[in-house]
Amino acid sequence: MQMKQIVVATDFSEQSNSAIRHGISIARSSGAGLRFVHVVETPADDEGLESARPAVQHWHADDAARLARDIEAYGTDDIDVSTEIVDAPSTASGLQSVVDAHAADLAIVGSTGLSGFKGALLGSTALKVLRTVQTHVMVARGDSPSSAGYQRILIPTDFSVPAEKALQLAVVLAAPDAQFDLVHFWRVPEATRADEHSQLVIETVRSSVRERGRRLLESFQDKAPNAAFQSVQESPERGIAQKLEDGDYDLVVVGTYGRSKLRRWLLGSVAEYTARTSPCAVAVARPD
Repeated sequence: MQMKQIVVATDFSEQSNSAIRHGISIARSSGAGLRFVHVVETPADDEGLESARPAVQHWHADDAARLARDIEAYGTDDIDVSTEIVDAPSTASGLQSVVDAHAADLAIVGSTGLSGFKGALLGSTALKVLRTVQTHVMVARGDSPSSAGYQRILIPTDFSVPAEKALQLAVVLAAPDAQFDLVHFWRVPEATRADEHSQLVIETVRSSVRERGRRLLESFQDKAPNAAFQSVQESPERGIAQKLEDGDYDLVVVGTYGRSKLRRWLLGSVAEYTARTSPCAVAVARPD
């Protein structure tokens, strides 16, 4: 997988500035082109808006000038940068139009904010982008990586095809010497019974998970030599939260299922929970 085009959505907020910084760092490490997009949210009524066209054009001019100033402040002469102002009913639909037009490999948005680890907020715009935009999506949060890429990456895996896509995306976003922590979280509900049968089930599942983890590491050894695998007996939501609280990660990459013909994602609870609560950036890998 090669990163060729990245789209960053901005509404001129501090959270958008975080998305800009992450986008610039990823573009530098991957060599991808970088397109900054501001969506002017207007009703989906072209005929009704015709009389207001001069006002909309004035907004465009003001926003384009502000966007140019903001980008110039980051010193991006070494990156292939472009900007675009888009009219659309919503940021998500406007972003999708740009993703389609430029075959973008990654869309980056900011989160609403972070008030302590347990109080991370994911605004309605970011959530809608996660659920509907048809490409890999990142919610920018925390410090942006160095120009080499992300250094320590958490990848929850259930050994599915979406989880494999997540690992492939993580490799693209990672620094050459990055540490990948692949973790499979699992629970056996009947194991609450304190008898020998429950213990047999637990040991059987644990042995199977370890073998599948070994094979997974083996299959990605060339691309991710610093990868490690861990089996954790816990629910994915609680397990991921604990790993993030204990570890110094700068990126989490998760997979999710989707239905591209309907142009919407079936964003799983694990992906959404992680995007809501992670103190660091979260990338959600879109299935083919």
